Amino acid sequence: MSAEGAAAGLEPSVASLQLSLLPARRDDLPAILRLEEEGFAPDERWSERSWAGELLGQGRTVLLARGAQPAGVVALSTVGELADLHRVVVAPTHRRQGVGLRLVRAGLLAVRHAGARAVMLEVEWTNEAATALYARLGFEQLHVRRDYYGPGRHALIMKLYDLETWPGRFAEAVRDTETDLAAERTGFEPSAEPAPEPEEAP
Repeated sequence: MSAEGAAAGLEPSVASLQLSLLPARRDDLPAILRLEEEGFAPDERWSERSWAGELLGQGRTVLLARGAQPAGVVALSTVGELADLHRVVVAPTHRRQGVGLRLVRAGLLAVRHAGARAVMLEVEWTNEAATALYARLGFEQLHVRRDYYGPGRHALIMKLYDLETWPGRFAEAVRDTETDLAAERTGFEPSAEPAPEPEEAP
Protein backbone atom coordinates (compact mmCIF):
# COMPACT_ATOMS: atom_id res chain seq x y z
CA MET A 1 0.00 0.00 0.00
CA SER A 2 1.17 3.52 -0.70
CA ALA A 3 0.04 6.88 0.61
CA GLU A 4 1.36 10.19 -0.58
CA GLY A 5 3.90 11.67 1.69
CA ALA A 6 2.85 15.04 3.04
CA ALA A 7 -0.43 14.72 4.86
CA ALA A 8 0.81 16.62 7.89
CA GLY A 9 -2.68 17.90 8.68
CA LEU A 10 -6.25 17.07 7.84
CA GLU A 11 -6.84 19.75 5.24
CA PRO A 12 -6.04 19.15 1.55
CA SER A 13 -4.52 21.84 -0.61
CA VAL A 14 -6.43 24.09 -3.00
CA ALA A 15 -4.94 22.13 -5.90
CA SER A 16 -6.26 18.88 -4.44
CA LEU A 17 -9.76 20.29 -4.02
CA GLN A 18 -9.90 21.06 -7.74
CA LEU A 19 -9.90 17.34 -8.50
CA SER A 20 -13.13 15.36 -8.79
CA LEU A 21 -13.50 12.11 -6.86
CA LEU A 22 -15.57 9.64 -8.85
CA PRO A 23 -16.15 5.87 -8.89
CA ALA A 24 -13.69 4.24 -11.27
CA ARG A 25 -15.03 2.33 -14.29
CA ARG A 26 -13.70 -0.66 -16.18
CA ASP A 27 -12.41 1.62 -18.92
CA ASP A 28 -10.30 3.49 -16.33
CA LEU A 29 -8.04 0.44 -16.01
CA PRO A 30 -5.31 1.76 -18.38
CA ALA A 31 -5.11 5.03 -16.43
CA ILE A 32 -4.90 3.16 -13.13
CA LEU A 33 -2.10 0.99 -14.47
CA ARG A 34 -0.22 4.14 -15.49
CA LEU A 35 -0.53 5.39 -11.91
CA GLU A 36 0.94 2.07 -10.74
CA GLU A 37 3.87 2.40 -13.15
CA GLU A 38 4.57 5.95 -11.99
CA GLY A 39 4.19 5.18 -8.32
CA PHE A 40 5.91 1.85 -7.77
CA ALA A 41 9.00 -0.13 -8.65
CA PRO A 42 8.26 -3.04 -11.01
CA ASP A 43 8.34 -5.67 -8.25
CA GLU A 44 5.82 -3.70 -6.16
CA ARG A 45 3.21 -2.97 -8.84
CA TRP A 46 -0.20 -4.55 -8.90
CA SER A 47 -0.98 -6.44 -12.07
CA GLU A 48 -3.71 -5.69 -14.58
CA ARG A 49 -5.54 -8.76 -13.31
CA SER A 50 -5.42 -7.53 -9.71
CA TRP A 51 -6.81 -4.13 -10.62
CA ALA A 52 -9.49 -5.68 -12.84
CA GLY A 53 -10.54 -7.69 -9.80
CA GLU A 54 -10.86 -4.50 -7.76
CA LEU A 55 -12.92 -2.78 -10.44
CA LEU A 56 -15.29 -5.68 -11.09
CA GLY A 57 -15.36 -7.61 -7.83
CA GLN A 58 -18.33 -7.80 -5.53
CA GLY A 59 -18.16 -5.45 -2.56
CA ARG A 60 -15.34 -3.40 -4.06
CA THR A 61 -15.10 0.40 -3.91
CA VAL A 62 -12.60 2.11 -6.22
CA LEU A 63 -12.47 5.91 -6.39
CA LEU A 64 -10.39 7.88 -8.88
CA ALA A 65 -9.19 11.46 -8.41
CA ARG A 66 -9.71 13.09 -11.79
CA GLY A 67 -8.26 16.29 -13.18
CA ALA A 68 -6.76 16.89 -16.60
CA GLN A 69 -5.14 13.50 -15.94
CA PRO A 70 -5.97 10.90 -13.24
CA ALA A 71 -4.17 11.97 -10.08
CA GLY A 72 -4.75 9.05 -7.75
CA VAL A 73 -6.84 6.03 -6.88
CA VAL A 74 -8.03 4.24 -3.75
CA ALA A 75 -9.38 0.69 -3.54
CA LEU A 76 -11.31 -0.93 -0.69
CA SER A 77 -13.42 -4.03 -0.20
CA THR A 78 -16.37 -4.55 2.12
CA VAL A 79 -17.57 -7.87 3.54
CA GLY A 80 -20.38 -7.50 6.04
CA GLU A 81 -19.39 -4.90 8.61
CA LEU A 82 -15.65 -5.04 7.91
CA ALA A 83 -13.85 -3.19 5.13
CA ASP A 84 -10.24 -3.49 4.01
CA LEU A 85 -8.24 -0.62 2.57
CA HIS A 86 -6.27 -2.35 -0.19
CA ARG A 87 -4.43 0.33 -2.12
CA VAL A 88 -3.77 4.07 -2.33
CA VAL A 89 -1.77 5.39 -5.27
CA VAL A 90 -1.03 9.05 -6.01
CA ALA A 91 0.74 10.29 -9.14
CA PRO A 92 4.17 11.80 -8.32
CA THR A 93 3.11 15.14 -9.83
CA HIS A 94 0.19 15.36 -7.35
CA ARG A 95 1.92 14.32 -4.16
CA ARG A 96 2.16 16.65 -1.17
CA GLN A 97 -1.19 18.21 -2.12
CA GLY A 98 -3.56 16.14 0.01
CA VAL A 99 -4.79 13.91 -2.82
CA GLY A 100 -4.16 10.71 -0.86
CA LEU A 101 -5.89 12.24 2.15
CA ARG A 102 -9.00 13.05 0.14
CA LEU A 103 -9.06 9.61 -1.44
CA VAL A 104 -8.81 7.79 1.89
CA ARG A 105 -11.47 9.99 3.49
CA ALA A 106 -13.81 9.44 0.55
CA GLY A 107 -13.17 5.71 0.63
CA LEU A 108 -14.00 5.53 4.34
CA LEU A 109 -17.25 7.38 3.80
CA ALA A 110 -18.14 5.14 0.86
CA VAL A 111 -17.63 1.87 2.73
CA ARG A 112 -19.47 3.27 5.74
CA HIS A 113 -22.43 3.87 3.46
CA ALA A 114 -22.05 0.28 2.21
CA GLY A 115 -22.48 -1.02 5.76
CA ALA A 116 -18.92 -1.28 7.08
CA ARG A 117 -18.43 -0.47 10.75
CA ALA A 118 -14.66 -1.02 10.93
CA VAL A 119 -11.75 -0.84 8.48
CA MET A 120 -8.47 -2.76 8.40
CA LEU A 121 -5.27 -2.05 6.49
CA GLU A 122 -1.65 -3.12 6.19
CA VAL A 123 1.14 -0.60 5.67
CA GLU A 124 4.89 -1.07 5.50
CA TRP A 125 6.32 -0.21 8.88
CA THR A 126 8.96 2.10 7.39
CA ASN A 127 6.32 4.21 5.60
CA GLU A 128 6.11 6.81 8.34
CA ALA A 129 4.10 9.32 6.29
CA ALA A 130 1.36 6.80 5.53
CA THR A 131 1.31 5.51 9.10
CA ALA A 132 0.97 9.05 10.44
CA LEU A 133 -1.85 9.80 7.99
CA TYR A 134 -3.82 6.73 9.03
CA ALA A 135 -3.25 7.43 12.72
CA ARG A 136 -4.58 10.98 12.30
CA LEU A 137 -7.68 9.54 10.65
CA GLY A 138 -8.33 7.34 13.67
CA PHE A 139 -6.59 4.05 12.80
CA GLU A 140 -4.89 2.22 15.66
CA GLN A 141 -1.97 -0.18 15.37
CA LEU A 142 -2.88 -3.79 16.19
CA HIS A 143 0.31 -5.75 15.55
CA VAL A 144 3.24 -6.29 13.21
CA ARG A 145 3.19 -8.94 10.47
CA ARG A 146 6.83 -9.80 9.92
CA ASP A 147 8.25 -10.12 6.40
CA TYR A 148 4.83 -9.40 4.89
CA TYR A 149 6.31 -7.44 1.98
CA GLY A 150 9.47 -9.54 1.76
CA PRO A 151 12.45 -10.34 4.00
CA GLY A 152 12.88 -7.59 6.56
CA ARG A 153 9.88 -5.64 5.21
CA HIS A 154 7.29 -5.84 7.93
CA ALA A 155 3.67 -4.67 7.83
CA LEU A 156 1.83 -2.76 10.48
CA ILE A 157 -1.76 -3.96 10.81
CA MET A 158 -4.00 -1.01 11.64
CA LYS A 159 -7.71 -0.79 12.36
CA LEU A 160 -10.33 1.94 12.49
CA TYR A 161 -12.73 0.50 15.04
CA ASP A 162 -15.86 2.61 14.98
CA LEU A 163 -16.58 3.82 11.48
CA GLU A 164 -20.20 4.48 12.35
CA THR A 165 -19.27 7.44 14.54
CA TRP A 166 -16.14 8.38 12.62
CA PRO A 167 -17.68 11.31 10.67
CA GLY A 168 -18.79 12.86 13.95
CA ARG A 169 -15.42 12.39 15.63
CA PHE A 170 -13.65 13.82 12.59
CA ALA A 171 -16.31 16.28 11.47
CA GLU A 172 -13.90 18.88 10.14
CA ALA A 173 -11.84 16.25 8.37
CA VAL A 174 -14.73 14.79 6.41
CA ARG A 175 -16.87 17.88 5.78
CA ASP A 176 -15.23 18.88 2.51
CA THR A 177 -15.12 15.31 1.26
CA GLU A 178 -18.84 14.81 1.87
CA THR A 179 -19.54 18.02 -0.02
CA ASP A 180 -17.28 16.97 -2.91
CA LEU A 181 -18.94 13.60 -3.30
CA ALA A 182 -22.45 14.97 -2.99
CA ALA A 183 -21.66 17.55 -5.66
CA GLU A 184 -20.50 14.79 -7.98
CA ARG A 185 -23.68 12.85 -7.17
CA THR A 186 -21.88 9.57 -6.66
CA GLY A 187 -24.27 8.70 -3.86
CA PHE A 188 -21.39 6.76 -2.25
CA GLU A 189 -22.30 3.81 -4.46
CA PRO A 190 -19.88 0.95 -5.16
CA SER A 191 -17.75 1.47 -8.22
CA ALA A 192 -19.24 -1.34 -10.29
CA GLU A 193 -22.16 -3.71 -10.46
CA PRO A 194 -21.57 -6.86 -8.38
CA ALA A 195 -19.76 -9.59 -10.27
CA PRO A 196 -18.60 -13.08 -9.31
CA GLU A 197 -15.89 -12.86 -6.70
CA PRO A 198 -12.42 -12.88 -8.35
CA GLU A 199 -9.26 -14.26 -6.87
CA GLU A 200 -8.00 -12.10 -4.05
CA ALA A 201 -5.54 -9.43 -5.15
CA PRO A 202 -1.98 -9.95 -3.94
